[in-house]
Amino acid sequence: MVRKKEKFKGSLRLDWINKDKSLYYEIDEKENRGIKPQWVDKNDIRVSEPRILNFVKNYGDEENDNILIRGDNLLALRTLVEQFKTRDEEDKVKCIYIDPPFNTGNAFDKYDDNLKHSEWLTMMRDRLILLKKLLRKDGMIFVHIDNNEVAYLKVLMDEIFGRENSIQIISVKRASPAGFKTINPGPVTVTDFILIYSINRRAFLDSFKPTYLEVDYDSNYDLYIENFNEKPEEWRFKKIYEIVYEKEGINNWKEAKTKWGKNWMMVRDSLAGDFAVENAERVVSVRDPHKPSIKIKEYLTKSKQKKNKVFVMVRKDKNSIYFLNGGALSFYKNKLKVVDGNEVPTELLTDVWTDTKFSGIAKEGDVKFKMSKKPEVLIKRVLEMSTEKKDLVLDSFAGSGTTGAVAHKMGRRWIMVELGRHAEDLCIKRLQNVIKGDTTGISKIVNWKGGGGFKYYKLGESLISEDRTDVNWKLTYKQIAEALFYAKNFKLIDNKKLEKKNIFIGKNLNEKGTFAVCSVSKDLDTIGINDYEEFVKEIKEQGDFKEINLYTNKALAVREKNQLKEVVVRKIPQTILKKYNLI
Repeated sequence: MVRKKEKFKGSLRLDWINKDKSLYYEIDEKENRGIKPQWVDKNDIRVSEPRILNFVKNYGDEENDNILIRGDNLLALRTLVEQFKTRDEEDKVKCIYIDPPFNTGNAFDKYDDNLKHSEWLTMMRDRLILLKKLLRKDGMIFVHIDNNEVAYLKVLMDEIFGRENSIQIISVKRASPAGFKTINPGPVTVTDFILIYSINRRAFLDSFKPTYLEVDYDSNYDLYIENFNEKPEEWRFKKIYEIVYEKEGINNWKEAKTKWGKNWMMVRDSLAGDFAVENAERVVSVRDPHKPSIKIKEYLTKSKQKKNKVFVMVRKDKNSIYFLNGGALSFYKNKLKVVDGNEVPTELLTDVWTDTKFSGIAKEGDVKFKMSKKPEVLIKRVLEMSTEKKDLVLDSFAGSGTTGAVAHKMGRRWIMVELGRHAEDLCIKRLQNVIKGDTTGISKIVNWKGGGGFKYYKLGESLISEDRTDVNWKLTYKQIAEALFYAKNFKLIDNKKLEKKNIFIGKNLNEKGTFAVCSVSKDLDTIGINDYEEFVKEIKEQGDFKEINLYTNKALAVREKNQLKEVVVRKIPQTILKKYNLI
């Protein structure tokens, strides 16, 4: 009997203790860290409430779109998600770079980095879900992590972003084994990892631009065409090293060694490299073509049989291919690209980064951030890979503010979120230095002279009072309306006339024709016919409406015959308490 082939559906998922919960931990402002986390329901107001952002101060040029937020990044991200719902696609985030706690078991000076696996995964899961909502369709996210959590993080991000949207895992050398005094079992760990995901792989590929790195002279490009202007079939070749020796009055490598000492090969290659750049159109190497076609194989065979003669394969709408001695000629000019304003020999960026030095960065930005500071050149590379000028960059684990500083110097817009007082002690200090013309980090590379500005906000208080029974009357009436509209998916509509009476209107972001009115008072009060008719009139001017949600704690002093069936009264605080399971 032939057994029917079973069809399996589903996806690979990571499971952990309390995956159905969220993590809440109070912030100890004095110690600048979160107190031991506790598991709560995902709908708990302490972890699910989008809060208002209170403007504190403008630094530098007031005409800017850069934002620094002080507060819990989970709640700040919830607020940003609400704010971004009405943004145009090109005004959303193009690149996210985050450097979250690595969960190494060490207590960092600024972070509690000792979360257990399940706690760490929950913390990351909740934030990654929100970060995904902020990205443009062609956006990318870079998550910097070490070997302790990289495997778990990979499966988690596959689940959230889709495995098909995994772009690459970058290996970053952050230290040298020479600096380790004790030897742990196994090889010394000197590598971090950066996981790169797109929001949509097709959109990412459409906007992707290759990144090139400056490299030293490649000695495989060792031939110089002496009569380049003649027919290729008549080209004559000479070894570059021979030309270098002649220029220096040397006959061979033995004389070079005598003249230049033990580093003679470095001197020779340096001179050869300079010559190759200056004569890039005439310098070539003989290479084996990658996956040659049948036609190319025929030319390779011909050139192998007839030594030192160039064969030319002419192609329509493409560059001709030149063959010599059984290989194809590769021109050095094709390796030259403009990097940091200079035309230099390059190669394509790979998934192994050994050149973004972590040593010697203590003075960058004139701020100290022990163990967690990242070099500006690293962030520069990330932004070069993923953004253009004026694109928006986000970092919700700002640390010492490196991402914002680099984005600022590179002409990108930025948003950063940082917990506790070192949003001011580190981030603000660093960004002020940038505005003044900071000369550290990448400043010389990008010719940074200063300028620009940013806005500083603090995450606002909860809409609900501390005893979880009423509205938080510490907020202004407008702040209450704004926070309420966040929670109920409405956007506040500016209306100066109504706002003078502490009446605020909003438009539903998903349901066309659905509006909201917020009219609350700490004192006993009523909504009379005049205010009732006025806000109905103002909403009618917004267009056709099918429903007005009147959020209020006031009595409605309007006769039934004058009430519209489209106006539905939603009592405050009950409607908010119910949303967060507080009643």
